[in-house]
Amino acid sequence: MLQVECGFPDNLDHLVRFGPTLNVLVGFDPRYRLDSTDPPELPITEHHALIDTGAQESCIDCDVAAALDLPVVDESLVSGVHGPASVNVHLAQIQIPTLKYTIYGQFCGVHLHAGGQPHSALLGRTFLSELTMVYHGKSGSVMIQRRL
Repeated sequence: MLQVECGFPDNLDHLVRFGPTLNVLVGFDPRYRLDSTDPPELPITEHHALIDTGAQESCIDCDVAAALDLPVVDESLVSGVHGPASVNVHLAQIQIPTLKYTIYGQFCGVHLHAGGQPHSALLGRTFLSELTMVYHGKSGSVMIQRRL
């Protein structure tokens, strides 16, 4: 089993302010295959990703997607606290090296940085469906576990 701390142990204020956060790699490796035992070859720049139990799907900041030249494969209507918006849908991989886990597929490009978010990606409930998350609010600790 692999496990990683994604909270802020002994700093509840940080957990409340930023939420559970993982370091991830984002990019698109056209040679990557889901049945591969090797991870995709992605840029080595780490990005912060918020584990967002309020989001069904995972998303990538639209400016990060543009900077990485992620392929646009569709357009989609998404809804948030400010109502519906049309966004680009990008083909990409989000890799969580500490969990040896890769999410591959289509990700909506959303305006995280423009809205003041420090995160470059949101990891939604479809991501969590493969994992266990233990949230200790009083200590600020959040553990994510993955069975191999």
